[in-house]
Amino acid sequence: MKTAYRNSFRTEKPGPKEHKPTSLPGFGNHMTRTLAVSLISLLAAQAQAGPDGNFENGPLAKESPPASSFDALWGLATLYKDDGNSILQEFKLRGRYQGQFHYAEADDESDSDWEDRRSRFGFDAKLFEKQVELRVDFQSNDGFRDFYDGLVDAYIRWKPTKTISITAGKTKPLIGRYDWLESTNSQLTFERSQIFNQLNINRATALTVEGTVDLFTWQAGVYSNDTPATTGGTGSFGDGEFGDLDGGFSYSLGVGYDFKKRLDVDKAELRLDWLHSDREADDVVLGRYDDVVSGTFWVKKGPAAMVVEAFHASGGDGTNTDVFGLFVQPSYDIVPGKLQLVGRYSYAQSDGSTGVRPQNRYEVLAGALRGDSYHAFYLGAQYFIYGDKLKLLGGVEYAALGQSDSSDRYDGVTFLGGLRLSF
Repeated sequence: MKTAYRNSFRTEKPGPKEHKPTSLPGFGNHMTRTLAVSLISLLAAQAQAGPDGNFENGPLAKESPPASSFDALWGLATLYKDDGNSILQEFKLRGRYQGQFHYAEADDESDSDWEDRRSRFGFDAKLFEKQVELRVDFQSNDGFRDFYDGLVDAYIRWKPTKTISITAGKTKPLIGRYDWLESTNSQLTFERSQIFNQLNINRATALTVEGTVDLFTWQAGVYSNDTPATTGGTGSFGDGEFGDLDGGFSYSLGVGYDFKKRLDVDKAELRLDWLHSDREADDVVLGRYDDVVSGTFWVKKGPAAMVVEAFHASGGDGTNTDVFGLFVQPSYDIVPGKLQLVGRYSYAQSDGSTGVRPQNRYEVLAGALRGDSYHAFYLGAQYFIYGDKLKLLGGVEYAALGQSDSSDRYDGVTFLGGLRLSF
């Protein structure tokens, strides 16, 4: 059972929440939920065919289905498309909304609320015979208190050949093939793993290069550590969105191998990545550890899939001692393209007694504090209305966090339900 570590280093809790009027305590903004549910009902009523099941870049890639009214509706986001134009071949709006309700409980502490987890809007453009791609999107914040709350992605990508791409701008550091680099639109759980979330990795102003050689992939990048984080932006466009490039810098190298043909499966990918940070005291991102190494194994055959990903971080300061963690995430399509079951086991262990951080969502809100050993079990499901573009999720996670030299321990359960919408 959980007992608070009152004499230990305490994970900082989020600041006080703004009051959000609601007729149902704990469910957050009533209008947000009403609009979201109404949108789902409207889209479902318009559908003339089943869900598309086309999980682009996701773990359930399938053949395209017959056209439906969903296809026509989502097709409205493509404002221009002409492969015959030598300058601009495509211009497409992009956006996502991810809202979720949580109830977290541990002994005598609990927390529940509705959260507008992610809300983003922007565009993609393809130019110069599709050799150049431009992406810009920004985010709002919880409750939409600020419609504009900072840039998320803002980069230009050049593909001089079919096997090389060069990206410059605000983008993701190249590490954590699944938990970080895979889009949250196609991920199977509500939140990333505990081990990744404590690494202080976020989007940064960067120059990256990626390439392929036969069945191998390789990637490298350089990143500015003083880039403002995407969680909590400046509130005004262009005000320091890319940083001043006067802080520390980080560097990454990685390699991957595709061996699905060797195993005779639909997908089999192994990838290793290394991120080194020349940290400075005032760095905003990538400033918690000197080195982070990740390894990813991702395999899929038919309705079954599994991801195993591990992280080791070293060279931290203060309470951020060396830490190792991993997660194992199996999934199974109960009804292909419609209903999917997912599980996840997460583990983390640190050298120091307070080197493992609990999840800020939502374990901290239920009283969790730092320790040196973490275990969590997640079980959930996804119901696909229009593939990964419109789906409902539900899940429950049990987490235990303790210190080896103390009987104090956090044992908590978090119940989650929500929706994902993207175009």
